[in-house]
Amino acid sequence: MKNELKTFIFYEIGDSCRADFLMKDKKFQSTEDAVVIGIENGADAKDALRNLKRECPWIKKYKLDNLVAREVGKVVYL
Repeated sequence: MKNELKTFIFYEIGDSCRADFLMKDKKFQSTEDAVVIGIENGADAKDALRNLKRECPWIKKYKLDNLVAREVGKVVYL
């Protein structure tokens, strides 16, 4: 029986994703966002991350503050 791979989306969250916006009232409003690092298949999240690092070598050199993986169901690429 063939092993099916799961699809994971990797996000970076934390201080590196924080941005400050100047509002209409001239005050800065802070927001914390998530940045999508990549989408990859694997048997589990660690396997998918290894595959993503193999496909995108820049990820190995980039310091990620907090990396979150989320398993997704059916993925439709547009």
